[in-house]
Amino acid sequence: MTHPGYPLRRAFQLFGFGFLACSGLNCLEARIGDNIDQMNGRMLQPSIGKFFSWPKDMDERAKERALKENPLYPFASLLPTAEDDWREQIYWKSAMSKQLSNEDGWRVHVYFLRGSSVLECYRRVGNSLNEFEINALLARVRGNQTWRKIPRKENGETVLGFEYELGENGQESLRARRQGDWFIIYHKRLDDLLVARKAKWDALEEKRKAEERAIHEKTAPVSVDGF
Repeated sequence: MTHPGYPLRRAFQLFGFGFLACSGLNCLEARIGDNIDQMNGRMLQPSIGKFFSWPKDMDERAKERALKENPLYPFASLLPTAEDDWREQIYWKSAMSKQLSNEDGWRVHVYFLRGSSVLECYRRVGNSLNEFEINALLARVRGNQTWRKIPRKENGETVLGFEYELGENGQESLRARRQGDWFIIYHKRLDDLLVARKAKWDALEEKRKAEERAIHEKTAPVSVDGF
């Protein structure tokens, strides 16, 4: 099924993408909002991080399983595309200080929209993700603000879902949640965009199903004629 015909360019203007880096967040602390050069500068430190690539001997079934693990997989049909200047960059960061380990560390999927990072997915590899690492990740992006724990039942309209929110309860906030050994941090404006796209998608699906029911109702007498 193709993407819903949502006017992305208008959505970018409405939600303000392209102005995230210093918008309501401490520029020196916030990771969300970095451009690709800033992100490379943080992640590609000697003996600590590198670009990640899937193993050459990895079979297609194993790779497919790994891709389906990604917390964004269920929402793939709602995400922007390369035509919308949407880009994924995957990094590997060692969990060992000043020693590049390929077994104990993090696979970090960073998503850029119009040149600014809007979502980061951290996948703990080797050891399981623990609460102290979650707290450390949250602390690194909070600046001088405080993360609030938000019960899922109080999430309101959301596609990505969240357990934590940072900033004022408005357009400038960051959100975060855990999913197994994954931890995602993203800008609320991305979630708003996906909510709008889902509403459009649902409306198109409802129309398609209504048309399909009308066809079935019309053809049913013919299909059973002669029994």
